[in-house]
Amino acid sequence: MQIFVCAFLCLNTSAQTTAVDSLKTVLQSSISGEDKAKTNLNIARLLERVDITEGKSYALNALKYKLNDSLNAETHNQLGRFYFFTSQLDSASYHFQEAISILKSNDDEKRVAVINISLGAIQLRQGKYNETVSTLTKSAKYFEATKDSLNASKCYSNIATAFAELEIFPQSISYSEKALQIFRSLKQTQFELITLPNLATMYYKNGDTIRSIAYNAEAEALAKKLDNKRSLSLIYNNLGEIYLDSDEAKAKSYLEQTLALKQDLNLQEGVEYAQNNLGVIALRNKEYTKAISYLETASKKLKGKMLLTNYANLSEAYKKSNNSKKALDYSEKALKLTDSVLNSENQKAFIEIEAKYEAEKKESEILNLKNTNLETDIKRRKNRDFLIGALGLLVATLLIGYLMLKNSRRKQTIAEQKQILETEKVDKLLKDQELLGLDAMLEGQEKERQRIAQDIHDNLGGKLSTIKLYLEDIEATNPEAFEKINPLLDDTYNDVRNIAHEKQSSALIDKGLIPAVQLVANRIKGSKKLDINVNNIDFHSRIQNFKELQLFRIIQELLTNTIKHAKAKQVNIQFSEDDNQLSLIYEDDGVGFNPKTSKRGLGLSNI
Repeated sequence: MQIFVCAFLCLNTSAQTTAVDSLKTVLQSSISGEDKAKTNLNIARLLERVDITEGKSYALNALKYKLNDSLNAETHNQLGRFYFFTSQLDSASYHFQEAISILKSNDDEKRVAVINISLGAIQLRQGKYNETVSTLTKSAKYFEATKDSLNASKCYSNIATAFAELEIFPQSISYSEKALQIFRSLKQTQFELITLPNLATMYYKNGDTIRSIAYNAEAEALAKKLDNKRSLSLIYNNLGEIYLDSDEAKAKSYLEQTLALKQDLNLQEGVEYAQNNLGVIALRNKEYTKAISYLETASKKLKGKMLLTNYANLSEAYKKSNNSKKALDYSEKALKLTDSVLNSENQKAFIEIEAKYEAEKKESEILNLKNTNLETDIKRRKNRDFLIGALGLLVATLLIGYLMLKNSRRKQTIAEQKQILETEKVDKLLKDQELLGLDAMLEGQEKERQRIAQDIHDNLGGKLSTIKLYLEDIEATNPEAFEKINPLLDDTYNDVRNIAHEKQSSALIDKGLIPAVQLVANRIKGSKKLDINVNNIDFHSRIQNFKELQLFRIIQELLTNTIKHAKAKQVNIQFSEDDNQLSLIYEDDGVGFNPKTSKRGLGLSNI
């Protein structure tokens, strides 16, 4: 799935040939350098939609003259736009930064904030996601302060995209939702149409397919209303990927519509995702020739993990087509690519850990600073009260002096009470920080489980497939060895797949806790050794994905204990909801155990 960058640089639609010709005549009769520079710049603006190359030449001509700051900044801004539209991002960035530097020296905050929107879009396309967030956050704060909600929402939209690229989806969803709300309130339907499918993709990557489908449906309705085929091609591509594992027929229909729309519009961007997914569907349906055609075409543009999976699918398709040489070639390509992908993932994981460490360190420094300020404030108050008491004793009677001393003691008591309250606040902050740290640790464990499962499946599984290909070559020369090794290799490969699937619990939980438990129960029931009943009594809500995952693991561990130790024939798992509380009951008809005398094993500790 793709998330698109919102450039928010609108092409000038007011350009007319007659206006350009008229200004060219004025240019020939201009005398002063400033007049020539202004005329060159105005011609460049009008040519922005008509002829970008010619328009750029006029903007460059404007720079040849001695310009005042305002005209100089506008000329650099216009050149930045020209270079942006022709995808010369480094040159565009240079001219935008020149314009910003000039405007800052003149304290023109509004123009700086506006041009920063363009600069942030460039940084986003260049993959400089942290710089994008920094640049656009400054502009967003300015627009919020000046009540310019439209420009603020443009900033939110690209900040959301940057967080999504960094795979920090809660923040990306929050910013995107905020942008969508503003675009809708201002009836900015074109911007709304850009934001809806992006938001759908963010929810999908965050594991919420229900909301993803809902937002894609809204986007589809709006795109049809506006007759925007480009947006429809993106939406259908997203829906094709969402339904890939749950409804192949629907996924295939959406993906084929995507290709038809992109071909009609002569669009190449994003075609490879639809081709790759159609190749996967063809491979599953044993249409190997069609699968190879789609997958080969998609492999020319795919990168990273998607390319690794593409190579593995191509190897499988060629193997099923009895083309061992091609199968081996793509298997070896996958092995070579695996190392670079793993290095990239490890580096990314390191960056995430480092970022979390810096954030925690900063929060700790803030708490320390608060404590220091609190102590200083208390000392200052005590000194002030002491001085007041001393002056009172010098100028007043014994009675007044007594009253001042009593008042001093009362104020000291108040200060101590305030100190106690502040200390309690600090303790609460520290406890909240501990809970956040625990959540981060558990989240990191889940990511590590998924990464290990992916590594086992892609790396070790790929190597076993390659070994099997080599083994087939010795079948003719040493059939006896082949007959001994081949079944053992198949068993090993199946074990690797089972371990990978067991580790990747988050994939099962995607559609909800109860469907995931039912799926596991059906698998075990297939052995005909244990009958498992999963009952749902009026529980239809979704709880937090992370909590669902923990409950799912507990049930897995209980099922494992039942199978290994209980000698049971029947298991009942019951879910119910009462007063917004989830109740889970697990019971079997096994032999049981005495918790006082039985040794506490790893399973119970995990639960």
